[in-house]
Amino acid sequence: MSNLNPFYLFLAGNIPLSAELQCFWMAFQGSMAVRNGKNHNLKMNWFHAFCLSVMSGYAGATFTALWMGRPTSMLSNDLNMAFCIIAFAIANYLPYDIGYRIGNTMPVVIVTTVFAQLFRAMGLVKFSQIAFEAFKDSPSPYYPIPIFGPILLPTLLGNFGGFFAKGFDGHLEKGMPWPFQNGLFCATFYHFFVHDEDGFIGVGLRKILGGLPKIFGVEDEHTFAVICISLFMQVVPLLQLKYFLGPSFSPFNFMAPLTSSIGRTVHIPLAGTKSVSASGVSNGPITTTPKRRKRRVKKKNNTGASTGISGEKEKEL
Repeated sequence: MSNLNPFYLFLAGNIPLSAELQCFWMAFQGSMAVRNGKNHNLKMNWFHAFCLSVMSGYAGATFTALWMGRPTSMLSNDLNMAFCIIAFAIANYLPYDIGYRIGNTMPVVIVTTVFAQLFRAMGLVKFSQIAFEAFKDSPSPYYPIPIFGPILLPTLLGNFGGFFAKGFDGHLEKGMPWPFQNGLFCATFYHFFVHDEDGFIGVGLRKILGGLPKIFGVEDEHTFAVICISLFMQVVPLLQLKYFLGPSFSPFNFMAPLTSSIGRTVHIPLAGTKSVSASGVSNGPITTTPKRRKRRVKKKNNTGASTGISGEKEKEL
């Protein structure tokens, strides 16, 4: 791997002080998220703000490993908590608020995003490997390797922050959030490209991508997959910054019309009732409205009155 292009080495997380840089900027991103949000006026209790900053940056690292019966890295890795303390102090307590002010400048936001995304990419790869190693000896009888575990575990890794901060409904009420889209796409690609040696999905995927690893100067398929995932997880979040395309951007937006129509109910009118367009709001047959009934009654009365008058005229005559 040392013969790789320096850019590829960065994407693979194989640079000097890579772990330290990832941990610090991930912690700084969490601290800045809280400072720009609930604690923008510094009125939160410091311990409340600190714990929320830790969870904003490291919710996935805190909870995901517990699902596999492994110790959380927040306890086993001193770097995480140490950098959480340092980043929190920089974002909140430097003189003249200089840390917060600099942290919101465009260059620092970009650097923060780059290293935080590198942290997430390496975490996705790691937890896909953990799940595959745990389940590979007991796949279903329908496919040579376990399918869902090595995909869903790293996907959950990127979503615990949203669940913790917004709650289950708050995180999902507007549809599939970007962390789910990213996790499902990247974990699926990595899992089948690297782990699926005999299944038709993995074999077909490697045939389709064929000579791409060698074209890019990467001979190892695992390294190629890591570089692809890391590059994807760098480019899209950078484009989602407010300086570029904004947070609503997703490369999967073309699927929005399809996914938004799933679950809609189309009401078919019964015989003898008025048909309603799909956009109409009606769950039953259309009936005559009270206003129309009143109009009919008035019309009937008027007709009766006119009939009575004409009868009286006939008598007079």
